[in-house]
Amino acid sequence: MPDSRVTRVLDAIKGKIAQDFSLKTSQLDMSNRCILGSIDTPPSVPYASVFFLDFQSEHGPTLGRYRATPRFEAYLFVGGGSIDERLKQTINLCSDVIEALTTDRFLGLGSGFIDDVLCNFTAVEGDKFGLNDIGIGYIEISTPFQSTTGS
Repeated sequence: MPDSRVTRVLDAIKGKIAQDFSLKTSQLDMSNRCILGSIDTPPSVPYASVFFLDFQSEHGPTLGRYRATPRFEAYLFVGGGSIDERLKQTINLCSDVIEALTTDRFLGLGSGFIDDVLCNFTAVEGDKFGLNDIGIGYIEISTPFQSTTGS
């Protein structure tokens, strides 16, 4: 049975995060360090999780067309010896991941499957949430598209 558009996008996002960024600004290897789902404590650092947030739709430009925007969230966990180091490393990893997501605005799924990839991010200190010596990056990922079925 084929996967829905949303699950295919979710898998594509995971694939873009679970790669080697050793030659990028974060210099981190995220290969095999990203899971689907939401976690509150990473088993190791660096680590990432991707989660489906919601799906919003509205009528499109013509009758029988819909505009829809599935949204996803990615949590990136990095370590570091100081708050300064963790903050910079978290921002660097978020930047690397956003570059990976937006280099191909169709996430490798082909033209017409989604219209774009839009990202917003923030970086916070894990100590605020009981995760000592861990920086947390949060990326909200939107993938708008148009269709005749609304899904």
